[in-house]
Amino acid sequence: MAWHEHESLSWTLLALSLIAAVLVHAGANVLNDYFDFRSGADNLNPHPLTPFAGGSRMIQRGLLTARETLCYGALLLTSGVVLGLLLVAMTGPMLLAIGLIGVCSAVSYSCPPLALNYRGFGELLIGLNFGVLPVLGSYYVQTQSLSSGAVVASLPLAFLVAAILYINQFPDYEFDLEAGKKTAVVLLGPQRAASAYVVLPLTAFVTIILGVVASWMPATSLMTLLVLPLALFAAQKPRVVYEDADAMRVPIKSTIALHTLTSALLVLAYL
Repeated sequence: MAWHEHESLSWTLLALSLIAAVLVHAGANVLNDYFDFRSGADNLNPHPLTPFAGGSRMIQRGLLTARETLCYGALLLTSGVVLGLLLVAMTGPMLLAIGLIGVCSAVSYSCPPLALNYRGFGELLIGLNFGVLPVLGSYYVQTQSLSSGAVVASLPLAFLVAAILYINQFPDYEFDLEAGKKTAVVLLGPQRAASAYVVLPLTAFVTIILGVVASWMPATSLMTLLVLPLALFAAQKPRVVYEDADAMRVPIKSTIALHTLTSALLVLAYL
Protein backbone atom coordinates (compact mmCIF):
# COMPACT_ATOMS: atom_id res chain seq x y z
CA MET A 1 0.00 0.00 0.00
CA ALA A 2 2.83 2.39 0.85
CA TRP A 3 4.49 1.63 -2.48
CA HIS A 4 1.16 2.02 -4.32
CA GLU A 5 0.54 5.47 -2.85
CA HIS A 6 4.09 6.87 -2.53
CA GLU A 7 6.11 4.82 -5.05
CA SER A 8 8.85 4.15 -2.52
CA LEU A 9 9.72 1.19 -0.34
CA SER A 10 12.53 0.57 2.15
CA TRP A 11 13.36 -3.12 2.26
CA THR A 12 15.47 -2.56 5.40
CA LEU A 13 12.56 -1.02 7.29
CA LEU A 14 10.27 -3.75 5.98
CA ALA A 15 12.61 -6.48 7.26
CA LEU A 16 13.02 -4.82 10.68
CA SER A 17 9.25 -4.33 10.96
CA LEU A 18 8.58 -7.96 10.12
CA ILE A 19 11.15 -9.29 12.60
CA ALA A 20 9.84 -7.03 15.39
CA ALA A 21 6.24 -8.12 14.73
CA VAL A 22 7.20 -11.81 14.72
CA LEU A 23 9.10 -11.44 18.01
CA VAL A 24 6.18 -9.72 19.74
CA HIS A 25 3.74 -12.29 18.28
CA ALA A 26 5.93 -15.19 19.42
CA GLY A 27 6.37 -13.69 22.87
CA ALA A 28 2.61 -13.24 23.27
CA ASN A 29 1.99 -16.84 22.14
CA VAL A 30 4.55 -18.30 24.54
CA LEU A 31 3.17 -16.25 27.44
CA ASN A 32 -0.31 -17.46 26.49
CA ASP A 33 0.95 -21.06 26.76
CA TYR A 34 2.32 -20.31 30.22
CA PHE A 35 -0.88 -18.73 31.54
CA ASP A 36 -3.10 -21.38 29.93
CA PHE A 37 -0.95 -23.90 31.82
CA ARG A 38 -1.37 -21.96 35.06
CA SER A 39 -5.15 -21.75 34.62
CA GLY A 40 -5.40 -25.42 33.72
CA ALA A 41 -7.13 -24.75 30.37
CA ASP A 42 -4.56 -26.69 28.33
CA ASN A 43 -3.92 -29.33 31.00
CA LEU A 44 -7.58 -30.36 31.08
CA ASN A 45 -7.51 -31.27 27.38
CA PRO A 46 -6.16 -34.84 27.06
CA HIS A 47 -6.52 -34.98 23.25
CA PRO A 48 -5.80 -31.52 21.84
CA LEU A 49 -6.51 -30.85 18.18
CA THR A 50 -2.91 -29.86 17.49
CA PRO A 51 -1.69 -27.70 15.87
CA PHE A 52 -5.01 -25.85 15.90
CA ALA A 53 -6.25 -26.00 19.50
CA GLY A 54 -5.06 -26.91 22.98
CA GLY A 55 -1.88 -24.81 22.94
CA SER A 56 1.60 -25.71 21.75
CA ARG A 57 1.96 -28.36 24.51
CA MET A 58 5.56 -27.26 25.15
CA ILE A 59 5.10 -27.54 28.91
CA GLN A 60 2.88 -30.63 28.81
CA ARG A 61 5.42 -32.51 26.66
CA GLY A 62 8.31 -31.48 28.90
CA LEU A 63 10.12 -29.46 26.21
CA LEU A 64 10.27 -26.50 28.60
CA THR A 65 9.35 -26.10 32.24
CA ALA A 66 6.69 -23.57 33.18
CA ARG A 67 9.35 -21.15 34.47
CA GLU A 68 11.45 -21.56 31.31
CA THR A 69 8.37 -20.88 29.19
CA LEU A 70 7.66 -17.68 31.13
CA CYS A 71 11.27 -16.50 30.72
CA TYR A 72 11.32 -17.44 27.04
CA GLY A 73 8.12 -15.47 26.37
CA ALA A 74 9.47 -12.44 28.23
CA LEU A 75 12.76 -12.63 26.28
CA LEU A 76 10.96 -12.75 22.91
CA LEU A 77 8.68 -9.87 23.86
CA THR A 78 11.59 -7.77 25.13
CA SER A 79 13.57 -8.40 21.94
CA GLY A 80 10.60 -7.24 19.87
CA VAL A 81 10.25 -4.10 22.00
CA VAL A 82 13.97 -3.23 21.62
CA LEU A 83 13.73 -3.61 17.84
CA GLY A 84 10.52 -1.58 17.87
CA LEU A 85 12.24 1.26 19.72
CA LEU A 86 14.97 1.24 17.07
CA LEU A 87 12.26 1.64 14.42
CA VAL A 88 10.74 4.52 16.42
CA ALA A 89 14.11 6.28 16.39
CA MET A 90 14.40 5.70 12.63
CA THR A 91 10.87 6.78 11.67
CA GLY A 92 8.91 8.82 14.21
CA PRO A 93 7.02 8.98 17.54
CA MET A 94 3.63 7.89 16.18
CA LEU A 95 5.04 4.36 15.87
CA LEU A 96 5.70 4.40 19.63
CA ALA A 97 1.96 4.85 20.30
CA ILE A 98 1.07 2.02 17.90
CA GLY A 99 3.73 -0.22 19.44
CA LEU A 100 2.65 0.53 23.02
CA ILE A 101 -0.93 -0.45 22.23
CA GLY A 102 0.34 -3.65 20.61
CA VAL A 103 2.69 -4.69 23.41
CA CYS A 104 0.25 -3.82 26.21
CA SER A 105 -2.57 -5.76 24.55
CA ALA A 106 -0.22 -8.68 23.83
CA VAL A 107 0.62 -8.89 27.54
CA SER A 108 -2.93 -8.31 28.79
CA TYR A 109 -4.30 -10.93 26.35
CA SER A 110 -3.57 -13.78 28.76
CA CYS A 111 -1.64 -12.29 31.70
CA PRO A 112 -3.46 -11.56 34.98
CA PRO A 113 -5.01 -9.43 36.28
CA LEU A 114 -6.67 -8.47 32.99
CA ALA A 115 -6.37 -11.78 31.07
CA LEU A 116 -8.73 -10.35 28.44
CA ASN A 117 -8.88 -13.59 26.44
CA TYR A 118 -10.46 -15.16 29.53
CA ARG A 119 -13.14 -12.45 29.55
CA GLY A 120 -14.47 -12.70 26.00
CA PHE A 121 -12.23 -10.04 24.40
CA GLY A 122 -9.90 -12.41 22.55
CA GLU A 123 -11.28 -11.78 19.06
CA LEU A 124 -11.14 -8.01 19.56
CA LEU A 125 -7.49 -8.10 20.63
CA ILE A 126 -6.47 -10.54 17.89
CA GLY A 127 -8.21 -8.45 15.23
CA LEU A 128 -6.48 -5.34 16.54
CA ASN A 129 -3.01 -6.90 16.81
CA PHE A 130 -3.02 -9.01 13.66
CA GLY A 131 -5.10 -6.74 11.45
CA VAL A 132 -5.22 -3.05 12.30
CA LEU A 133 -1.95 -2.38 14.14
CA PRO A 134 0.45 -4.27 11.81
CA VAL A 135 -0.98 -2.54 8.73
CA LEU A 136 -0.94 0.92 10.31
CA GLY A 137 2.47 0.36 11.86
CA SER A 138 4.17 -0.92 8.72
CA TYR A 139 2.49 1.78 6.61
CA TYR A 140 3.74 4.45 9.01
CA VAL A 141 7.26 3.00 9.03
CA GLN A 142 7.38 3.36 5.23
CA THR A 143 5.64 6.74 4.86
CA GLN A 144 5.88 8.46 8.28
CA SER A 145 2.16 9.15 7.90
CA LEU A 146 -1.21 7.50 8.46
CA SER A 147 -4.23 7.33 6.16
CA SER A 148 -7.90 6.37 6.30
CA GLY A 149 -7.22 3.97 3.43
CA ALA A 150 -4.74 2.07 5.59
CA VAL A 151 -7.31 1.75 8.38
CA VAL A 152 -10.02 0.47 6.02
CA ALA A 153 -7.67 -1.98 4.29
CA SER A 154 -6.64 -3.41 7.66
CA LEU A 155 -10.21 -4.26 8.69
CA PRO A 156 -10.79 -7.30 6.40
CA LEU A 157 -7.60 -8.88 7.77
CA ALA A 158 -8.75 -8.07 11.32
CA PHE A 159 -12.10 -9.82 10.81
CA LEU A 160 -10.52 -12.85 9.14
CA VAL A 161 -7.78 -13.38 11.72
CA ALA A 162 -10.39 -12.99 14.48
CA ALA A 163 -12.31 -15.73 12.69
CA ILE A 164 -9.27 -18.02 13.02
CA LEU A 165 -9.22 -17.56 16.79
CA TYR A 166 -13.00 -17.91 17.00
CA ILE A 167 -13.23 -21.21 15.12
CA ASN A 168 -10.27 -22.70 16.98
CA GLN A 169 -12.22 -22.32 20.23
CA PHE A 170 -14.76 -25.03 19.35
CA PRO A 171 -12.50 -28.06 20.04
CA ASP A 172 -11.49 -26.52 23.39
CA TYR A 173 -15.03 -25.58 24.46
CA GLU A 174 -15.57 -28.03 27.34
CA PHE A 175 -12.04 -27.58 28.70
CA ASP A 176 -12.23 -23.78 28.53
CA LEU A 177 -15.62 -23.94 30.26
CA GLU A 178 -14.20 -26.08 33.07
CA ALA A 179 -11.19 -23.76 33.47
CA GLY A 180 -13.39 -20.66 33.60
CA LYS A 181 -12.01 -19.31 30.32
CA LYS A 182 -14.88 -17.25 28.90
CA THR A 183 -14.14 -17.38 25.19
CA ALA A 184 -16.74 -16.32 22.63
CA VAL A 185 -17.78 -19.96 22.13
CA VAL A 186 -18.16 -20.47 25.88
CA LEU A 187 -20.21 -17.28 26.24
CA LEU A 188 -22.49 -18.01 23.28
CA GLY A 189 -22.62 -21.79 23.59
CA PRO A 190 -21.39 -24.02 20.74
CA GLN A 191 -24.64 -24.09 18.77
CA ARG A 192 -25.22 -20.34 18.72
CA ALA A 193 -21.49 -19.71 18.21
CA ALA A 194 -21.50 -22.00 15.15
CA SER A 195 -24.36 -19.99 13.62
CA ALA A 196 -22.77 -16.64 14.51
CA TYR A 197 -19.40 -17.54 12.96
CA VAL A 198 -20.61 -16.46 9.49
CA VAL A 199 -20.57 -12.81 10.62
CA LEU A 200 -16.77 -12.52 10.70
CA PRO A 201 -15.80 -13.75 7.19
CA LEU A 202 -18.75 -12.10 5.46
CA THR A 203 -18.12 -8.77 7.22
CA ALA A 204 -14.55 -8.90 5.89
CA PHE A 205 -15.79 -8.99 2.30
CA VAL A 206 -18.50 -6.38 2.89
CA THR A 207 -15.74 -4.09 4.21
CA ILE A 208 -13.70 -4.59 1.04
CA ILE A 209 -16.70 -3.78 -1.18
CA LEU A 210 -17.53 -0.65 0.83
CA GLY A 211 -13.86 0.36 0.79
CA VAL A 212 -13.82 0.22 -3.01
CA VAL A 213 -17.16 2.04 -3.35
CA ALA A 214 -15.87 4.83 -1.06
CA SER A 215 -12.55 4.97 -3.00
CA TRP A 216 -10.55 4.08 0.11
CA MET A 217 -9.27 0.94 -1.63
CA PRO A 218 -8.40 0.35 -5.31
CA ALA A 219 -10.99 -1.34 -7.51
CA THR A 220 -8.57 -4.25 -7.98
CA SER A 221 -9.30 -5.18 -4.35
CA LEU A 222 -12.51 -6.77 -5.62
CA MET A 223 -10.39 -9.68 -6.87
CA THR A 224 -10.63 -10.95 -3.29
CA LEU A 225 -14.23 -11.93 -4.11
CA LEU A 226 -12.69 -14.90 -5.95
CA VAL A 227 -12.35 -16.62 -2.57
CA LEU A 228 -15.89 -15.78 -1.45
CA PRO A 229 -17.04 -19.38 -2.16
CA LEU A 230 -14.41 -20.58 0.32
CA ALA A 231 -15.78 -18.09 2.86
CA LEU A 232 -19.31 -19.42 2.38
CA PHE A 233 -18.08 -23.01 2.74
CA ALA A 234 -16.11 -22.19 5.89
CA ALA A 235 -19.09 -20.29 7.31
CA GLN A 236 -21.70 -23.03 6.95
CA LYS A 237 -19.54 -26.02 7.91
CA PRO A 238 -19.37 -25.37 11.71
CA ARG A 239 -23.16 -25.49 11.98
CA VAL A 240 -23.00 -29.11 10.84
CA VAL A 241 -19.91 -30.43 12.61
CA TYR A 242 -19.39 -28.16 15.65
CA GLU A 243 -19.88 -31.07 18.06
CA ASP A 244 -17.19 -33.20 16.37
CA ALA A 245 -13.77 -31.84 17.30
CA ASP A 246 -11.93 -33.88 14.66
CA ALA A 247 -14.37 -32.87 11.89
CA MET A 248 -13.72 -29.23 12.79
CA ARG A 249 -10.31 -29.57 11.15
CA VAL A 250 -11.96 -28.86 7.78
CA PRO A 251 -13.52 -25.46 8.63
CA ILE A 252 -10.45 -24.51 10.69
CA LYS A 253 -8.13 -25.16 7.73
CA SER A 254 -10.58 -23.41 5.41
CA THR A 255 -10.59 -20.32 7.63
CA ILE A 256 -6.80 -20.20 7.76
CA ALA A 257 -6.65 -20.58 3.96
CA LEU A 258 -9.28 -17.87 3.57
CA HIS A 259 -7.22 -15.40 5.61
CA THR A 260 -4.01 -16.26 3.75
CA LEU A 261 -5.53 -16.07 0.26
CA THR A 262 -7.41 -12.84 0.97
CA SER A 263 -4.24 -11.23 2.35
CA ALA A 264 -2.25 -12.31 -0.71
CA LEU A 265 -4.92 -11.03 -3.10
CA LEU A 266 -5.00 -7.65 -1.34
CA VAL A 267 -1.23 -7.38 -1.70
CA LEU A 268 -1.60 -8.22 -5.39
CA ALA A 269 -4.42 -5.69 -5.72
CA TYR A 270 -2.20 -2.85 -4.47
CA LEU A 271 0.74 -3.94 -6.59
